Amino acid sequence: MIVLLALLVLLSIAPANAQDQDLRWPLAMSPALSSTFGETRATAFHAGLDLKTWGKTGYAVHAAADGWIERARMSPWGFGRVIYLRMNDGRIAVYAHLDSFFTPVQQKIRAEQQRLGHYSVQLWFEKGKVPVQRSDVIGFTGETGGGPPHLHFELRDAANVPMNPLLHAFKVADTEAPTMRRLLIVPRGAGSLADGDHAPVVVPVRWHAATQRFVAARSVTVFGRFGIGVELFDTANAADNKMAAYRQALIVDGREVFSSRLHRVPLGDKHQVALDRWRQDGFIFANLFQRPGNRLAFYESDGNAGWLFAGGQDLGPGEHEIEVAASDVSGNESRATLTLQVASSYAQALASSAPVENAPAVELVAYERFAVLKLNSTVESQLGEPRVTAGGVPLTLQARPGGHTALISYANLIAEDSQHLQVEVRFGAGSDADTTLTLTTQLVRPGLSQDLAYDQGRMVLHFDAGSAYEQLVPQVSSAPPEAAPGVRATDLGYTIEPQTISFDKWARISFAVPEGKDPSKLGVYVSDGLGGWVFIGNQFEEQRISARARAFGTFALLEDVAPPTVSTLLPRSKMWIDERRPLLRARVVDRGSGFGKELDLEIELNGRKLIHIYDPEADVVEARPDHPLADGEYVWTVRARDQAGNTTEVSDGFGLR
Repeated sequence: MIVLLALLVLLSIAPANAQDQDLRWPLAMSPALSSTFGETRATAFHAGLDLKTWGKTGYAVHAAADGWIERARMSPWGFGRVIYLRMNDGRIAVYAHLDSFFTPVQQKIRAEQQRLGHYSVQLWFEKGKVPVQRSDVIGFTGETGGGPPHLHFELRDAANVPMNPLLHAFKVADTEAPTMRRLLIVPRGAGSLADGDHAPVVVPVRWHAATQRFVAARSVTVFGRFGIGVELFDTANAADNKMAAYRQALIVDGREVFSSRLHRVPLGDKHQVALDRWRQDGFIFANLFQRPGNRLAFYESDGNAGWLFAGGQDLGPGEHEIEVAASDVSGNESRATLTLQVASSYAQALASSAPVENAPAVELVAYERFAVLKLNSTVESQLGEPRVTAGGVPLTLQARPGGHTALISYANLIAEDSQHLQVEVRFGAGSDADTTLTLTTQLVRPGLSQDLAYDQGRMVLHFDAGSAYEQLVPQVSSAPPEAAPGVRATDLGYTIEPQTISFDKWARISFAVPEGKDPSKLGVYVSDGLGGWVFIGNQFEEQRISARARAFGTFALLEDVAPPTVSTLLPRSKMWIDERRPLLRARVVDRGSGFGKELDLEIELNGRKLIHIYDPEADVVEARPDHPLADGEYVWTVRARDQAGNTTEVSDGFGLR
């Protein structure tokens, strides 16, 4: 029976392996990667491989296997020019950022562009309409859509789920193990601490030649529930680009308790990169724990989803060793070790915190479902220990190095209909050090559609029933914006925390239109963290301007009244040329709301609209006449309209003889 079962298993996997062995590498050059599967992008996983073309375009792209072209698309954004090959076994190969397609597809795309009158088109083809055989040239590499010259390649299963191509015959030479750089300790919950604080702790690691592993620079004292993360990169032989590893594992006192492997990710779950990664102090860590709502199929665990409990049965008081193992698809592995000192109590863990230089006299730090009040010992030494209340309820102060701390549990102190909670710190009669702080207290509940109003309705957070992964209490504080290039400030700006929160289904943020403002010029912007603003939307409805948001941050209602700038580049003004189908090129820049769609830009030649191509990275729009031009003088016009409706029109001339 056992032999028969083993034979059935072998038969079930043999066809797939045989198919994989026959897949062709997309380029006729030595395989070299600049990015791999599962890497972090701004809002999604990278779902394929980026093949290096060494700064050049125009290399032939070859079909992986027999099949047919199922789809081709042209767009200024995203994948740029992309082609989808449906292989005879049902799987899909995706080739993106192409310079051009092979002739059968190129001709059909061109005809569709002529029919519609614009560049962006998408065509679907029935089986047999555009057949291809393994190794056929189906396009040429480029840099359309975004990034430097390269080929983005994806392998998807028959259900259109991206898979890691490196697990399916698309191999690269790799004898180099991943490099560990930092470990992360993330406390979870009011009763959890790392080095005496509720904030995540980052610990650098360094290579230790004697033990052939990375070793943490110091130990960390923990208590309560916490998770571990790792910041690392992997390289391969042909290039030194920093890429993701394939597998990470968490080992506690010699026992593996959690692992993650980047093998496949559904397109509809790519945004859950926000749950699989943790951004801290400018670094991106891979989580070795599952946050609530994480449905990715990456993980194996001992039943605790990677979360550890310091002070419990398995991690009792004393010293414990944490080990993180990381490996690539080729099996090269690195390990990093960290010593944990598990405290015997919350008070003992709190005592391990280090005093912070130049800390505020009073600080209130908000988390998902609780807040922490910190008092600096400098002011306490002058005025004595204060009386602290939250919503009129006395809080218990606990000693810590450098002062005291108090926990504020939203669940215990927030009334059902409340929107604010006053936290008062009183040192004595009329003391200048007396402080009143405010927490916002509206609760977001998973499974409910909610509209939470703040600042008397000037700003509203709108949650779909599927937005929140878990219960949380957003902390909203006023953050009046300052003007920036291309936009004017209104008085409506807010910081919404914790900024570690993300959403499954999109949430929305809306602002009331200020009196006297033109709604068409207003938009919702999010801070880029560098002093600038990024436009995210301007839907107008019922005297409100709104936009979608996938995470908390700092948002503002800004006004864009500045038109785009347009300057012609080619042909040079009033120049006589002999090129019968000249390239018409202009630079188009908008520092406010920007251009949201291809139709925001136009190029006309002697009053006739041309099909133009927009390059958003280069801020260039260009077009070429469909047919050779006759001798004579010509006038061409560029129009640019931003998302606030501001329009610029520039005309220039050239001649042919």
